[in-house]
Amino acid sequence: MPESMTLHDGRSLSWHEHGDRAGRPCMFLPGSATSGHAGAALDAAAAAGGIRLLSVDRPGLGRSGPAPRRPLADWAGDVEQLADHLKLRRFGLLGHSAGGAYALAVAHRLADRVSRTVVGAGSPPYNEAWTRTDDMVSRLSRFYNGLAVHTPRLFGALYRLSAPRSAKAVDRLMNLAARGTSADAEFARTFPDQTRIAMEALGDGCRQGSSGPTHDIATLCRPWGFDLREVTGPVEWWHGEQDTNVRPRTGREITSRLPHVTPHFVEGGHYVLFSHAAQAMAPLHHSGPG
Repeated sequence: MPESMTLHDGRSLSWHEHGDRAGRPCMFLPGSATSGHAGAALDAAAAAGGIRLLSVDRPGLGRSGPAPRRPLADWAGDVEQLADHLKLRRFGLLGHSAGGAYALAVAHRLADRVSRTVVGAGSPPYNEAWTRTDDMVSRLSRFYNGLAVHTPRLFGALYRLSAPRSAKAVDRLMNLAARGTSADAEFARTFPDQTRIAMEALGDGCRQGSSGPTHDIATLCRPWGFDLREVTGPVEWWHGEQDTNVRPRTGREITSRLPHVTPHFVEGGHYVLFSHAAQAMAPLHHSGPG
């Protein structure tokens, strides 16, 4: 079961602990509309690497209270309060997909407390003009994001139909994920346990209904409140060369804007952070005490 605390404004914030409870602390921010249950897929790698993984439910996801229409940059305040609650002086950040954007928001605002940030296939700032071309972000993705921003009720209704909120629905989604010859299908066949956790976390993200997932996605599409060039701390960026969700060209554009980044573009799809978990998380163990 996740743990929880009450934030200064009265909202609840929940998180799941994985890995080495006595290890170096690291906040994990999972993909869009996904609860912190997703961190269970990294439990073994975190334990082996001596990392205490704190996998957070963002507002409206899992068991955390909602915070609609709040800028992405303000999310860092929740993480700061959690770090204070756990008495963490410094900590690492790990973000996957949309969670990568949220991780960069924390790295920007809490630069003096974040030792290192690791991002896997992080989402771009969709409101910026350079993301509005087909070679950066597909038309389908732009349409999907536009629904979340401009017609949230319609987006929420569609999301409710697709979110796997039962064991049978998870099984069906897993079968679909493992079909075909894509890099992500190969991941699903090779890592079925991690894939199941990812699907369960999607369903858990919808625990309070579809408004939380809708706001989580829409937040990425509005102005973030900071520029990528203002993230001054060290960032390790992992990206799959066969990623069709966040294209590698998009990842290269993002890394060209981050001042202190070490890019790792490797064979694989959208889940290289999980297939390369030990290598990706290794810098977090050596980045200083909590």
